[in-house]
Amino acid sequence: MYLLSSDFIDGEEIPVKFTCQGDGTRPSLNWSDVPAETKTLAITLTDPDAPGEEFVHWAVLNMPSDTISINPGEITGEEIENSSGKTNYFPPCPPSGKHRYIFTLYALDADRIGLSSYEGFLEAVKPHIIDQTTLTGIYQKS
Repeated sequence: MYLLSSDFIDGEEIPVKFTCQGDGTRPSLNWSDVPAETKTLAITLTDPDAPGEEFVHWAVLNMPSDTISINPGEITGEEIENSSGKTNYFPPCPPSGKHRYIFTLYALDADRIGLSSYEGFLEAVKPHIIDQTTLTGIYQKS
C-alpha cells in the first residue's frame, strides 16, 4: 500500500497552511494498492514527539474499502475523539522544536470497528490489520 499527499512529500516539511499557524485544514491524502480482501480502512495522525506521550491529532475508522483519497473538508468514515477531546482534525502545533507527524493508513478485515475515542484504538484494530503504510511530515513553529 502507498500513502501520498499532493501537499507535501514524505519526510519533508508540512506547509504552514495545514498547521495551527495557518488555517489548520487537512492536507489532501490519497492511496493505492489496497489489498483486495480489505473490508474497511482507518487512518490516524499522530505526533510521537509530543511531550509526555504520543499525541493523536486525528483518527478515522470505518472508511469504505473503495475509498482512495481524502481531500480537505471531506470525510468518509467515522472521526473519533483525538487527544484534544475533539472528533475532528487537530492541526500540527508543536510546543517546541521539530516534531514528526505520522499519517498511518490501515487496511482492515473488519466490517466495522466500534470506538468513539482513540483510547483502545490499537488494541481494537491490531487483530484486523491486513496491511498498513505511513506518510510522515515534519513541522516546527516559526
